[in-house]
Amino acid sequence: MRLVADRLVRAYGPRRIFGPLSFRVEPGTVFGVSGQNGSGKTTLVKVLTGLVRPSSGGVYLEPASGGGPRTTPRDGTGRLGWCAPDLALYGELTPAENLEFFARVAGRPVAAPEADRRLAEVGLDPVRGRTVRTRFLSTGQRQRVKLAFSTLLDPAVLFLDEPGSNLDDAGRAVVEAVVARQKARGAVVLASNDPRELALATEGVSL
Repeated sequence: MRLVADRLVRAYGPRRIFGPLSFRVEPGTVFGVSGQNGSGKTTLVKVLTGLVRPSSGGVYLEPASGGGPRTTPRDGTGRLGWCAPDLALYGELTPAENLEFFARVAGRPVAAPEADRRLAEVGLDPVRGRTVRTRFLSTGQRQRVKLAFSTLLDPAVLFLDEPGSNLDDAGRAVVEAVVARQKARGAVVLASNDPRELALATEGVSL
């Protein structure tokens, strides 16, 4: 799938956050969204995912080969993956149980072994007796759970907002691996002000 932004604008009252922006994100590419804190990176990502409505313009998903119907992000939720600092996990559940729960909510249940495999991909031991509560998992480990969640349903477009938050060098290597796997099956939109993360981008926009 191809992600298309068509003359996107987002404003709060008289204050314009960004726009108009027009671009396409093709499969196999990493689209970087750069800018200082407060520049609108997270807002743009939320507009692109359908979590926030644009003030004007539109966002669409369409077959990269052409010839198929366009859908909006809200209509194509199952085709999108998302990892962001404000993504909440359920503290009373284990990492694997969180993944299984979110998959059921999305209408695409996964078996326990598949949830365990996804956690192993991000360097986590899928111990089922250890919940996500702060005293059991560090902030970096919880960030890895979010990364596992974002790719759980093999999305066509993966959105990563500050994916290296609270991660050490080993964790940043996990982000690079997640991006590389996603490029093989779809597109990535990566919002960050970290030069190391933005170096993964093949194209992008600065806010």
